[in-house]
Amino acid sequence: KPIPISSHDGPSPIRLFQLTLNNVTVELSSLGASITKVLLPNYSQAAPATGRQNMARDDVVLSYASPKDQYDDKNTPFFGAIVGRVANRIIDGQFQLLQRTQSSDTLEIETYQLEKNNSPNHLHGGFDGFCTKNWAAKIVNDTVQFTLISPDGDQGYPGGVEVTATYALVHIQSKDNADIGANLCLTMHASLLPGENRATPIALAQHSYFNLASHSSHRRILDHTLHLPNCTKFTPLDNTSIPTREVQEVDDASTKAMDFRKEKVLADALIQYGEERAGLEHGDAMNNVHRLLNDNATTSNDASGIVARVPKNGGTPGANLDGNSPYGFDHNYVIDMDSQSSSEGESLCLAAVLSHPPTGRSLRVFTTAPGMQLYTSNYLDGKTPPSALCKDGLSYGQWQGICLETQTYPDSVFPSDDIDSGDEFAKGRCFILRPGEKDYFHAVEYEFHNMHD
Repeated sequence: KPIPISSHDGPSPIRLFQLTLNNVTVELSSLGASITKVLLPNYSQAAPATGRQNMARDDVVLSYASPKDQYDDKNTPFFGAIVGRVANRIIDGQFQLLQRTQSSDTLEIETYQLEKNNSPNHLHGGFDGFCTKNWAAKIVNDTVQFTLISPDGDQGYPGGVEVTATYALVHIQSKDNADIGANLCLTMHASLLPGENRATPIALAQHSYFNLASHSSHRRILDHTLHLPNCTKFTPLDNTSIPTREVQEVDDASTKAMDFRKEKVLADALIQYGEERAGLEHGDAMNNVHRLLNDNATTSNDASGIVARVPKNGGTPGANLDGNSPYGFDHNYVIDMDSQSSSEGESLCLAAVLSHPPTGRSLRVFTTAPGMQLYTSNYLDGKTPPSALCKDGLSYGQWQGICLETQTYPDSVFPSDDIDSGDEFAKGRCFILRPGEKDYFHAVEYEFHNMHD
């Protein structure tokens, strides 16, 4: 039921919704149009005589203890929310865009300055981005639809925009055994408000942190496997996590750690990353993983503070990792689009397969987006947010969850569409809403099922 809270806009009830199908339950919140809970059965266990619906289940997404805690803390890790107006980073919090002037009806490049909430850059819409807003909500047939009006000047962005995010839990069509698992479908739309004559960038992403063992697993995500079957390239970063605007093959001799074309255990992948990218000796990279595997602080309210860090003198030359910074994957992968079509005719491609062999749980992610940010929760430290605000009073530490954020590329707001056809990076650029032109659309599907089916 609605939970009343207070905000600077006055009383604003947060509305919660629950979707259930085939023993998969998803809880949604109007605050940030968020996914706050996903309950999955342990598929490695036999179903009880009373039926699959009575199997024990675990919550497999990280989140706050309550919507009010999420509201009060402003969701600094972006748990489960739709982020925007532009997801990911914008260098120096600044971009340029071609706009039509009102006085002379000519086109001119205008510069916009945004908040630097991830110094020195802008991240996920700023301090008060879409993830902090309480969206309007309603049930439409078997879906939950969230709507947000973002006015001209919101967080420094030009143009007024209406955004909708619609969730549905449906049967997995490709499976013969249709009573096992479910597909959480999310479609995101955005359009300029009626009469709006200012163009604006728009790029939305769903920012859930998954842990298929349980959000409270003391083994973190290290016993998961990850497969990115259609990701043969990624976009390298500078030392502030801004793309260099190069597009690099994952099978390059210097980037083997980035290659998930074949399934990898995440513990092994992070050891390889520690050696190849962070510049650690093999024993040190392995020791970091084992220390975090054996640290039980995540299952209590006592944060240990154990963090795997880059050596003081910095990472491997070319990796652009600053000394003493936490490390792990936080990179945009290029998705080779070649798959089925969504309900709106856009191509849906398999971007990722995340599995947890001990429970038999698997998550397949399909999307229409050109890229996916792989983030292994490197900056969770057990203290931000504090354990008192997290589910079950837990301390979420480094590598406790994994984000598979489908999106356009980071820092990819181009001033105009006059772009060199050979520019590989520009192929994944941020969408620009312009008066009288096409609206924004982005679909992502999360298919939860038994990995052995």
